[in-house]
Amino acid sequence: MFTAKDRGYDIDLYRSTDRRWIAGVCGGIAENMQWSATGVRIGGILLFMFTGAFAVLAYIAAVFLLSSRPYESSKSYQSSKERGNTYEGGFSRQTHHQHKPNLKQKMFDYGASASSRIEEIRTRIAKVDKRIRAMEEHVTSRKFHFDREMRRS
Repeated sequence: MFTAKDRGYDIDLYRSTDRRWIAGVCGGIAENMQWSATGVRIGGILLFMFTGAFAVLAYIAAVFLLSSRPYESSKSYQSSKERGNTYEGGFSRQTHHQHKPNLKQKMFDYGASASSRIEEIRTRIAKVDKRIRAMEEHVTSRKFHFDREMRRS
């Protein structure tokens, strides 16, 4: 029924309805990443200066790929602004961003650290080693040989 575009691609990524100059792409990215919309716009201008037509094509593609923020999300964003829970750039500390990870959180989620992964591998190897030792002990025991001889006869 709803497409990923209508759900904000499950990372709450929409075009802004209240912080827009042209189509709301920079405002929507700023709301999602919890950055200043002016900073995102400056970044877009710098991208245009260095890449030219690529930045314009990317902006046009974003207009078509991102849907406008639904009214309910926009309303909760506005009400949190009115309560004063905003940063200097105008984004909310306690908005709808907390129930879904945003683009920044998904991009920079590295998972467990290398040392914790190594410790988990050590634990798994120790368990495997313990099981192998138990099997070796059983296979080399007199009971195993006796049982094997009894099955043959």
